[in-house]
Amino acid sequence: MKKDNINYLMVGVFVIATLLLLFAMLYRITGQQSGAEVYYVEFDKITGIKDGAAVTYEGYQIGQVNSVEPVFGGSRTRYKMQLSIKGGWPIPADSIAEIAMPGIIADKQIEITEGQSKNRLQPGDLIASREAVDMMALASSIGNELDNFVPNMAGDISNLLKKLNHSASQIETMLDDENIQHIDNMFLNADDASKSLAKLASGFDKVNHQLDELLKRSSALVADNDEDIRHSVLALKKSMDVISSHINSIVYNLDASSRNMNELSRQLRDNPGAILGSKPPVDNAVPAK
Repeated sequence: MKKDNINYLMVGVFVIATLLLLFAMLYRITGQQSGAEVYYVEFDKITGIKDGAAVTYEGYQIGQVNSVEPVFGGSRTRYKMQLSIKGGWPIPADSIAEIAMPGIIADKQIEITEGQSKNRLQPGDLIASREAVDMMALASSIGNELDNFVPNMAGDISNLLKKLNHSASQIETMLDDENIQHIDNMFLNADDASKSLAKLASGFDKVNHQLDELLKRSSALVADNDEDIRHSVLALKKSMDVISSHINSIVYNLDASSRNMNELSRQLRDNPGAILGSKPPVDNAVPAK
């Protein structure tokens, strides 16, 4: 009888220890912590978030989502979450919370990105939020766009291929043997023209060199005779000054000489013998009545 009581006692102790271990594991899994503090955050969409979702701070788990409550009013419905965060955890006032998915098959969680402010949020405060990109919705949108784009693209490619085939046919028609020969002749003529231009350029270079030599010689000639040219210019200037100072008298004498020549020519017309000193003939003509 005493032995049976000992067995019952050992079984009871084992069951109690197992239950305590089970409770400890459940407590560990749910993330409940003593002295946790409550914060709040609001989102427009909370796809994949439910009670008990993890709350991480720069990737380190500091709490969990206690509850989600819809907030009606304004332009649209928002969802307010109650976060249970480890007590005494400092959260800068400009920190940002967003819905994140750490892995492809991992559950979504609330990720808090640390801010730079020296001020700290107090328990019960609202953490600023940022809407995360819904990858599934984005993939679905891209799929819909592709569904609309691929048929149109296939039609465009078909039209493009038709145009390319038509262009290829035209090019094949244009590039027959006769036209290819003409193109070859054109390139040969272009080569000949290029050679002629090269020769012409060489001739221009020679002429330019000769002109340079002529200019150098002219400069040397002027430099050698600079003093003589200067004296000639000064003498010419003096002659021009003398002529300009007597130009009025010369013009006057020329005018007088012109009048004398006019008078002499008139006398010679009247009496050609005047040049020999004879008198003019007597005019015996009877005047008409």
